[in-house]
Amino acid sequence: MDHALSETGEPSGLFTRVGGDQWEADFVVDPGEGAFTALRLDGGHCYRLHVAVSEVTAVARIGQVRSVLGSRPLPDSPITLRVRSTEPTWHGPDDIELGIGYGAGTDVLARLDGRYLSTEVAGGFTGRLVGMWTDSREVLVRRVRFAERRV
Repeated sequence: MDHALSETGEPSGLFTRVGGDQWEADFVVDPGEGAFTALRLDGGHCYRLHVAVSEVTAVARIGQVRSVLGSRPLPDSPITLRVRSTEPTWHGPDDIELGIGYGAGTDVLARLDGRYLSTEVAGGFTGRLVGMWTDSREVLVRRVRFAERRV
């Protein structure tokens, strides 16, 4: 996936709209620098996993606030970046987990209240998008999987 700017100046990528009560998205990529996997409403409201240098980092951006939430060393083999919606533990419609997938398990780097990526809090009308983009170079995406469950 090559870096390309959209008409708004944001990186373009491959995204799908998410709905449903609970869902999970996996992106299997080769280790490298500059890949992002994210759940977002817009550039100012997103939870993401960033692959850079030798680590994977979980980052949250809500308006002007940007926070690094956790990181893990980058493996030498392809890595599964996982974003999933789970039962809420706070006040949101759900919780969002950002992690590294290992088969059926997940090494969770961050678990966040999903309401901050809802149209109720962040505004807008497009809804949530989950997907992947790159900001620095080509990234080999080996597989993408999206599964949705109705509760």
